[in-house]
Amino acid sequence: MVIAMNEIEKQVAFYRGYLADDRSLASVAVILMTAIAMCLLFYLVSLVGPAQSDPQAARRAPASTTVAVSPAAAR
Repeated sequence: MVIAMNEIEKQVAFYRGYLADDRSLASVAVILMTAIAMCLLFYLVSLVGPAQSDPQAARRAPASTTVAVSPAAAR
């Protein structure tokens, strides 16, 4: 029984080196929560932003701003 326990302890010690450290998990959790909080903040700010006065205006194609210049006017 002791031999089997020593073998298990060796395997556990080997694989324990591949486990993530608790301190590194804390920093990852803080970064992840900060990113989620920023996304939520931007989303909530976009909801509170100014409303469209004409809801159909957003669906219409934008007006063309191309200006035709005649060769005589270009001189």
